[in-house]
This record gives sequence, structure tokens and C-alpha cells, in this order.
Amino acid sequence: MDVLRAMREATDFTPSEQQLAQTIMALGARLQGQSIKELAGMASVSIASVHRFCKKLGLEGFKELKVECARAEASHASDHAPVDINFPFKADEDASTIATRMGALYETTITDTLDLLNLNEIDTSAQLIANAEHVDIYAHSHNVHPAQMFEERLLSIGKPVSCPLTWEREIRCALGSDETHVALVISYSGLSRNIRELLPVLHKRRVPVIFVGSPAVRRRNPGLAAYLFVSDREHLQNRITQFSSHIAVQFVLDTLFSCVFARNYDCNRAFLTETLPYTMLGSHHPSALSDR
Repeated sequence: MDVLRAMREATDFTPSEQQLAQTIMALGARLQGQSIKELAGMASVSIASVHRFCKKLGLEGFKELKVECARAEASHASDHAPVDINFPFKADEDASTIATRMGALYETTITDTLDLLNLNEIDTSAQLIANAEHVDIYAHSHNVHPAQMFEERLLSIGKPVSCPLTWEREIRCALGSDETHVALVISYSGLSRNIRELLPVLHKRRVPVIFVGSPAVRRRNPGLAAYLFVSDREHLQNRITQFSSHIAVQFVLDTLFSCVFARNYDCNRAFLTETLPYTMLGSHHPSALSDR
């Protein structure tokens, strides 16, 4: 695991160490031109705190930190096509250029997310969903669309599931759940006020929680059943739109559903075949109705 990923996934950082890690990751290649004093000032920590931070990462000191960060940056640069995640295209670029840049954005985002995904956490999440009597999905804003698609897919294999879309329905859903349920929470940053209010309710009712979001969500919301990380290169505000986070969340949910399906493949496929005639893809499809 490279040093940048180690910083993203760390769960035992103090608040000052979190601030230092965020400063280092925000600097990127510019870290190489900074002195230890300058870095400490940017992160509002002491020089001694920087030394302790390096030791915590298993490094001898600041010089080795810079070397390891440069190595990690170089590795990422060689793995991905150069693309600005937040502003992937410029004014007056033609369709061909924009399509190429968007292709690079997809590739970069999915590769990043694959690097961050813990396969054991995916297996744990799939098992929790497979065993649950009911799945509750909590999502907001642009995450609602992939959440509803995941809901439809679980329904297609006969899994009871709900995806409440208002705060009133969300809190009532949480209050009515218990340990036979599993909650799937989707939030890129984990900063949503609704999420912060829902999690204690779910904890009190002993509901296992699967959290889909950037690595920072585990530090902000520790102790949950499973964490499925997505690429965290997207800025929360300074961007055109949520291109990267949407792609990453959709990819994680597609992977999770596939793992759930594969756990009981023959039974799930049989259910799909049996129920298809009752759906819009079967006898209720416009093409089928026109033949009557």
C-alpha cells in the first residue's frame, strides 16, 4: 500500500494528523517544494507533529515522506491518463476531445475505486444483504438515482428493499428497523446532516450499516459493519458537476449487486426468469401489448 493510500484509509489519526494528511494530499506534487516548517504552517501543526506523523506511517522522517509521496504520485500518473477530475474539458473543445477526456475520467475513476475497494468488505456487505430480511437504502441528492437503481435490482431477485426519499420517511424507516435489517448508506463525504442523525438511530436498533463513500467517511463515522470506498479526487464544490463520484458510486453498487447475485446465482436467475412475464420487460412491455 502506497503512503497516499495509507493516509486515506487510516482510522487512528488524531484531528491534527487528519489535518496534516489532508494538507499533504491537497498539495500533491507541490509537496516536493515545501520545507517541513512550511508544511507544518500550512497544516497549522507543529514541526514535532510532522515528525510524529512520519513515524506513525513507518517512515524515518520528512525526507522519506516526500520520497514516498513522489513515488505514489508517479505511480498514479503512470496508471491514469492525464485528466482533471473536476474540470475534465475546456471551453470550445470539440465533441471528439470531450468524449476522449470523459473516457479518461471514467477510466481514472474506476481504477482509483478498484484500488480503494477492500474485497473482504465487499464480501461482508454482500453476505449482510443476502442474509437480511429487509434492506433499507439511505441516499440524497445525485446519489438517489444509483440508489433507486440498486433498489430495483434487489427487487428483481426478490429481496425486500426500500429507498425512502424524504427525511420523514427516512427517519420512520430507521425507527422501524432492527437487527434483521441492513442499512446501505450512500454519501460521498459523510458530512450530510441527515446521515449524521440517522446513524445513531440505526446503531441503537442494532442495524448493520454498509457505508458507500470516500475513505474519509470511516474517520467521520467509525465502527460500522462495512465500508465500500470510492475514488476521492473530486472536490466537494469546485467542479463542473459530480462526474467522478457518480461513476464511482455506480461502479461500487454494480459490483455489490453482482456479488449478492452470485452468492445464490441459480436461485436468483430462476426468480428473474419466473417473474419476467409480470414486468414491463415481459407481457406488460409495449411491444407485447401491441401483439394482443
